[in-house]
Amino acid sequence: MNQATYLLKNVRILDPSSPHHQEVLDVLLKEGKIAALGNNLQAEGAQLIEGKNLHLSPGWVELRANFNDPGHEDRETLKSGAAAAQWGGFTAVALSPQTDPVVDTKSAVEYLRSHSRKSPVEFLPIAAFSKGLKGEELSEMYDMREAGALAFSHGTKAVSNAALMRLALLYHRELPGALQVLSYDTAMTAGGQMHEGSKSTWLGLKGIPELAESLTMARDISLAEYTESAIHFQGVSSKIGVDLIRQAQAKGLKVSGDVNLFNLVWTDEALDQYDSNLKLYPPLRSEDDRQTLIAALKDGTLKGIASDHRPRTIEEKRCEFDLAQFGAASLEASFALLNTELGSELGLEKIVQCLSHENREIINYHIDSSIAEGGTMDLTLFDPEMEWNWKDHRKKSKAANYPFTDYTFKGKALATYQKGQWHSISE
Repeated sequence: MNQATYLLKNVRILDPSSPHHQEVLDVLLKEGKIAALGNNLQAEGAQLIEGKNLHLSPGWVELRANFNDPGHEDRETLKSGAAAAQWGGFTAVALSPQTDPVVDTKSAVEYLRSHSRKSPVEFLPIAAFSKGLKGEELSEMYDMREAGALAFSHGTKAVSNAALMRLALLYHRELPGALQVLSYDTAMTAGGQMHEGSKSTWLGLKGIPELAESLTMARDISLAEYTESAIHFQGVSSKIGVDLIRQAQAKGLKVSGDVNLFNLVWTDEALDQYDSNLKLYPPLRSEDDRQTLIAALKDGTLKGIASDHRPRTIEEKRCEFDLAQFGAASLEASFALLNTELGSELGLEKIVQCLSHENREIINYHIDSSIAEGGTMDLTLFDPEMEWNWKDHRKKSKAANYPFTDYTFKGKALATYQKGQWHSISE
């Protein structure tokens, strides 16, 4: 571990779990720990970190990203994905099991954990709960958990086999956290290109109805109730979906859900120009759905915001809209976009709370971390007022599908502190 000592001067603590929340203090970091907090701190030999409008929070954690390594390194690699995440202010990234081969064995989990040791970003493996993500046979979940898998999901693959889903919930009941799933009915989504509504009719594109989400969500909630298990819905996109989760929670069921970044920011109206970089799943939906998602985050029905970073190549995106692959790249601008577009609707404190504590809670990662003296934790330093333009940014990811061109952001990560090392963020 790097033994360097760092002294941060006059930083605003943004951490509701900390006794120093919203205080402006000096922070002394040494050997991966917060050695001291206070005013006018001095430390001989410490590296001085100072500037204007500095804010410090627990390190931001990405709920799910696909670095496509192994199998599709032309889209992204662990190295390029980590560079993108770190530039965006993330200290840890939960990685999708949807690689080639699938993360469905102990050795696959160990591969990710071994590469994490020398990375500026912690890799948190999410393992597949069915072999090969085929939805036919359970994977060795306990062995993968012992190897370092923090959570289990089915990637972006639907689970049409209700019997398999029931078994997965039963087995996962003995493991920490909740089983994660992206619920949708494949028959209802077949051939769909965007949200089903007046805009899809206007653009002449086949729609994906909200019913595609709610049908299997209702089934999975029933299975979770039957098995007395915890279930977490990834990327909830619709008002109907939020209502189902709210009703389940009112019954005392262990049901939760998160939301994807772009579903909070844009709607299907953004597809007027057939921008394939905004061809997403779950799709961008209506303004009513967007407002419902924001309200659900505020009242606690939903918790956590995922960038859902899905890198694609030029060939996969720069083609006819109906031939383009789903997904957008997002990691380098996740916080900046949220702060720019939702600073007034959600507020800075809630945005940071989602990226840090709520995302940690969902994947059971250092959930007791808070900025306090003696704490061992990762940190993100940022300026919520700094403006920067995407066209001036030298992209770290290999992805060709960031949905930005000439876009001015407000808010930028300045550095991260992970594994006892300070990582300044620069172009």
